[in-house]
Amino acid sequence: MKLFTLSSVLCTLLLLRIDGPCFAQINTGATDPTTATDVSLGGSSFTWNTPNGALAAGGGTANAAALLTAFTGTTDYLQLTNFGFNIPVGSTIDGITAVVTKQASGLNLTIGIFTVTGSVTDNIVQLVGPGVTSINKASGANWPTSPSAATYGSSSDGWGPTVWTTAMVNSPAFGVEISANMIGNTLLGVNLIPGAAIDVVTLNVTYSLPATLPVHLQQWTAVRQGDVNVLGWQAAADAVPAEVVVQRSPDGTQWDDLATLPASSAHEDYTDEEPYANGPSYYRLRLHSDGQADTWSSIQVLSGKAAPHPVINMYPNPFHNTINISAPGSFTQVSLRNIQGATLWVKVYPGGVNSTQIPAAGLPQGLYFVTIDGATYKLLKN
Repeated sequence: MKLFTLSSVLCTLLLLRIDGPCFAQINTGATDPTTATDVSLGGSSFTWNTPNGALAAGGGTANAAALLTAFTGTTDYLQLTNFGFNIPVGSTIDGITAVVTKQASGLNLTIGIFTVTGSVTDNIVQLVGPGVTSINKASGANWPTSPSAATYGSSSDGWGPTVWTTAMVNSPAFGVEISANMIGNTLLGVNLIPGAAIDVVTLNVTYSLPATLPVHLQQWTAVRQGDVNVLGWQAAADAVPAEVVVQRSPDGTQWDDLATLPASSAHEDYTDEEPYANGPSYYRLRLHSDGQADTWSSIQVLSGKAAPHPVINMYPNPFHNTINISAPGSFTQVSLRNIQGATLWVKVYPGGVNSTQIPAAGLPQGLYFVTIDGATYKLLKN
């Protein structure tokens, strides 16, 4: 399971000034559901047998079956939910892509010299969430007679009018539902009843992480020097706040003010001479200007004591789609952050592991930081 949380780090990060919102766009990759259900649709004539067949490729199919002797009508919804998304709170949902592998069968009936045909088309293809549904993305094309994947939406398509939030997409109720039109026929008293099958449905959510620094800051660093922690920052010359409040926390939740300092555009430092001895020290800056809402810097975390870096093998560097990690000894926590300081990926291994992989497809090119049990390493994305 992916956890998007703060990770303890032992490093100094240089955070660059931005003149407006800065986003790191990420996608979840094709993700399978874990729940499949036939949901009644008013006026439908067909139900979905074995809906669980649509949970994964090759595990069977969900098949539409006629109620009584109906040979033309619509199906119920095949509803796929519980995708297990864990997108960081505050992210912007940029687009959602659904891929449906589907197939039609039984489209021809011949008796003697007479032949009639049928067809299967989309009736409804829509996203569903907690109490909401999207627009209908149904296509007018006939379903193919062999399993074929059809794509709905894109990395920039929000399936309006609903504005999907991280809470909605992360909900177990979020998913996609599909209904088909079944166009049959009859010949000499014999019904032609088409068949519809869905093998697998995946969703891929593309989202943007917001920058973690307010536009007032050009730099914001934290480094341990001996028994003290030294913090440094610099405000942008055209956006200097009235004062900077240095704050510290033992857990990233409860914050205490350490000092209130007048702000300037010059580089400024503050030394915490009594950091927490038995645990990490979390730091942030509160930027205050009269008549304006306060803003906060990103959070820097320094460990309670210097620890030796574990022997780690990380490859490839530069990386492309995956970062491979191995070590002769075990490690328990791995995180990935970008140059803006945003945590992109975190995983905890309670029993310890000797190797793991970080999914990196979709990340933009640039410098990244991998932190393993408090030790931080730099890698490049090409």
